[in-house]
Amino acid sequence: MNKQYTLERENVRYQKNLADSRKALVKNIRAFEKLSKKDRLDIVKRGEYFAVYIWDDAMHFIPARWIAYGSGTKSNDKTVIAVNRINKLLGVEGPEAKKSLEKALDFYCESLGGEPVRKNHLFWRRDCITKLTRLLTK
Repeated sequence: MNKQYTLERENVRYQKNLADSRKALVKNIRAFEKLSKKDRLDIVKRGEYFAVYIWDDAMHFIPARWIAYGSGTKSNDKTVIAVNRINKLLGVEGPEAKKSLEKALDFYCESLGGEPVRKNHLFWRRDCITKLTRLLTK
């Protein structure tokens, strides 16, 4: 089996469950919000790359791998593929480090009853936050 074929096969495997529309992203956020606080904390505290949105007048965080995969469940597939899919569907660039969002993530985890495992995370910028929040209010 040649190396190129193996690489293409891996990419197909990682992309098969990806969200294919903005509606799928919204569906995944709503599924996430239906989980118990404990379950949401278990998902969020291990995340590295976060999409941010406003839910019930508060800032909420969802890991890239949770929102980008169409099944609405966290995937162990490659994070970079999830990040690229979010960028493509929302027409945004990112994510990047942001101290103010880092503090807000700590507060969010605290409100769920815990704290993040890592200390440095990456977040999508304000344009992405605005787009996701608008999609959720439609």
